[in-house]
Amino acid sequence: MAQDIQQQGDGSSASGPAERELTRGQRRTLLVTTVTGHGIKHLMNAAFAVLLPEMKTTLGLTNTQVGILSTSRFLAGGLANFPAGYIADRFTNLRAIVLGISIAGIGITYFLVGITTSFWLMTVFASLMIVAISLWHPAAIGSLSRQFTSNRGFAISLHGTGGSVGEAVGPLIAGVLVGAFTWQFISQGAIIPGLILGFAVWLILRRIPADIGQAASFGDYFVGVRGLLSNKRLLLVLLFTGGFAGAQATMYTFLPVYLREDIALEPEVVGLYLSLLNVPGLASQPAMGYLSDRWGRKAVLFPAMASLGVFYVLLGTVPGGWPLVATVIGAGLFFYPMMAIFLASAADLAPSDVQSTTVSLVFGVATLVGSFAPLVAGYLADEYSLRATFYFCAALVLSAAFVALVTRWERPREYATTE
Repeated sequence: MAQDIQQQGDGSSASGPAERELTRGQRRTLLVTTVTGHGIKHLMNAAFAVLLPEMKTTLGLTNTQVGILSTSRFLAGGLANFPAGYIADRFTNLRAIVLGISIAGIGITYFLVGITTSFWLMTVFASLMIVAISLWHPAAIGSLSRQFTSNRGFAISLHGTGGSVGEAVGPLIAGVLVGAFTWQFISQGAIIPGLILGFAVWLILRRIPADIGQAASFGDYFVGVRGLLSNKRLLLVLLFTGGFAGAQATMYTFLPVYLREDIALEPEVVGLYLSLLNVPGLASQPAMGYLSDRWGRKAVLFPAMASLGVFYVLLGTVPGGWPLVATVIGAGLFFYPMMAIFLASAADLAPSDVQSTTVSLVFGVATLVGSFAPLVAGYLADEYSLRATFYFCAALVLSAAFVALVTRWERPREYATTE
């Protein structure tokens, strides 16, 4: 599969001034390493959702405080995306270092979370964890977007599939570990794999020539951002991506709490449910990327978002047991894979020399817009019930789907076809 992308991407590797010619083997290594590293990053990130209910119980947190913690994390991540995009476009020669630091930084901040008993210090350290996570996407996806221009949706979806694997495996591992150890011990121990794997990513990628950066100065960066923000089609993409991201952030925060408290599941079973939320994306994500390259982004985005909204409604309605399992699996078809299509949609609208900046803009704006959703959801959970958070998610994503349907945001283009 990777080889097919490389072969089709060869003809377009020099389509922009920001690209450096890579050999087929170098493209393969870049693709495999970024996909694998993305999986590692999300494995560690997804484990946090399983640990969160245990943190809530240990520290005696309210749902509103859990919402504050989640909102703070997403706000920090949203703000961090903007300098991360500049660094990725301006200092492309630092790609290996940036990606290595991203993985290592997650392990270090996990350790800091595990040694504190203060809610506010935990919020600060957990927010720094998201900052480390945010360093990954602009550098990794920007490189893939430049190297695989004719199969951009598929390549970015493969990168996202690595994240889906991590999101599926992470909760399972965390659930098993929580059954045997305290969450503090698990969090502190994460520093070891974080440092080892971060070093491994740097060691592999430092041997691959980086793209040639085109942002000559900090002023050029702001010129590029201003140009992107003047693109009305891109602003629409950012708008409905924000609605989707708000619902996703809320689900990451309160689904594990709902399963742990209202359904009374053990931590390892909670991990299994969260894994089921991501497993279907292993197949649907590359399929959605491929279809969006052939049929257009809107033809995939609208029905996918509308379907996800329906599953969110069902999550707040169906009883526990197999109906809940089936609903979680159904939501998983669209829950994680959608972001790859949003990214490809934005990349279609951006010049090749600001691809990393575009990635950071999508993640940054979407995260900032969506960051307040967990706080609102936490208030709703305390005032009404945890089920209310699912209806809130449905309202956000269905509103985003409506905007995507009725507006003209997709740039006219010939979508790649496969013989």
